[in-house]
Amino acid sequence: MVYGKTTRRLRGIAFLMDTLSYIMNLIGGVYEDERGYKHYRVPNKTYDIKMHPMTLEWSCSCPAYKFGRGKACKHIKEVQSNPK
Repeated sequence: MVYGKTTRRLRGIAFLMDTLSYIMNLIGGVYEDERGYKHYRVPNKTYDIKMHPMTLEWSCSCPAYKFGRGKACKHIKEVQSNPK
């Protein structure tokens, strides 16, 4: 049954995102990946907010950013106003 596999996969992804958010909160809410992007989390949200320190590009995985054609969403503005 395809529906069952899809539902289990979504639950697995949700668990992974919750775990990642929990770990990020333990280490201060930010980590840097191998490409130089700094990843942030807003408390109680699972969106990935990225900033590249060389180009100062910001992006967010929330629907408002995706459908807003790259305009800064409230999550990016919150991280920018409260840098860690």
